Amino acid sequence: MPTRGPRPLALLGAAAAVTVLLAGCASGGGNGSSAAPAGSAPATTAPLAAGGGYGGRYGGGSGGGSGGSGGGTSTSGNAKIAGVAFPAKVQVTAGQKVTWTNTDGFPHTVTADNGSFDSGPVAAGTSYARTFKQAGTFAYHCKIHSSMHGTVVVTG
Repeated sequence: MPTRGPRPLALLGAAAAVTVLLAGCASGGGNGSSAAPAGSAPATTAPLAAGGGYGGRYGGGSGGGSGGSGGGTSTSGNAKIAGVAFPAKVQVTAGQKVTWTNTDGFPHTVTADNGSFDSGPVAAGTSYARTFKQAGTFAYHCKIHSSMHGTVVVTG
């Protein structure tokens, strides 16, 4: 009796199952919240333009995109999130607001390494702002894309 190869419907079903599993792996992050430290004001997230949103995909992460720090130092208090990267360093004076603007096509978070602040998902085309009232160095990362990290340096 001749041997038959896999049936097309069985292959289609297997492909659909793999797609569902991979889609589940792409969702992540969360909307954890924590109390703001004494040295900072409450955070805000505000849309910059209509039509933003998650689009069902987060992109980047392990295995996608280059991630990391975008290099350079921002001294204006404006931190552009682009190419799955934060500016390496944002330098401001005490009392100054830092605004992270997400120009990627998928969400990111701005989360303090020590847990003192967490933006929750910052959708494409929106921003997140935090005022730093006390001098210090604040390391942060993206909970969705673990390779993304940066530092805010607040001088007195």
